[in-house]
Amino acid sequence: MAIRQLAGFVFDMDGLMYDTERIIMNAWDKTGKEMGYGPLGFHLFSTLGMSRSGRKEYFQKTLGMDFPYDEFQERYAEETYRQTETCIPVKPGLYELLDYLKQEHYVLAVATSSSRESALRKLKNSHLEQGYFDVIICGDMVKRAKPDPEIYQIACQKLQKPPSQLVALEDSENGLKSALSAGMGAIMIPDLIRDYPDIEPFLDGKFNRLDELISFIPEHYIKI
Repeated sequence: MAIRQLAGFVFDMDGLMYDTERIIMNAWDKTGKEMGYGPLGFHLFSTLGMSRSGRKEYFQKTLGMDFPYDEFQERYAEETYRQTETCIPVKPGLYELLDYLKQEHYVLAVATSSSRESALRKLKNSHLEQGYFDVIICGDMVKRAKPDPEIYQIACQKLQKPPSQLVALEDSENGLKSALSAGMGAIMIPDLIRDYPDIEPFLDGKFNRLDELISFIPEHYIKI
C-alpha cells in the first residue's frame, strides 16, 4: 500500500470493539425458537453491518412479509440486553489501541449501525464514554445504512477531515464497502467471517487483534 497521510481513525462497534455478534446470534436462535421459527442466528452472517430497517427488509424478504420483525427485534434486544447488562465483552487490544491513538493525538470517531441509545450504553459500560471519541455517529442518525457511505461521510464531516486522511476499522463486508466508498482507508479486524477476498486487495491491512495496529501505524502512515 502507498504511504497515507493520516489524521485519525473511525471505529465500527459491534464485532470490532465489542464481542457482541455471537451474543446477538445466540439471542436470535433463542428468540426464533420461542416464536416458532426455529433458530435464526445463522441469518446474522447475511446481515452484518445492516441497520434495523435493513435487517427488517432482509427478514421479510427471506421469511415472508408476515414475519413479525418488530416483535422479533424487541424480544431479541431484551435477551441481548439481559446478557450484556453488567458486562459487555471487549475485543482484545481495544484499550491498548485507544490509549496509543490518543497519546499520538489522532482524532477518533465511532460509526455504528446500532442506535444511539445502544451505542452510548456500550461505551458507558466499558468506560469509554468520555476522553476517547471526538464524534459518535449511529444508525438512527443516518438515512442510508452501510454499505452506503453516508455514515462514514458524516463522520469525516464531523471530524473536519478529508476522507483520504482517515482510516476505518471494520469487521464486516458492508462496513468495509461503506468506508471505501466514502474515500477512506480501511483496515479489517475479522470477527465471525474471516475473509472477504473481493475486498481485501483494496484494504490498508488486515489483523487478528486491534493492538497489532500499534506497530503497523507508525511504519505505514505519516501523522499529520
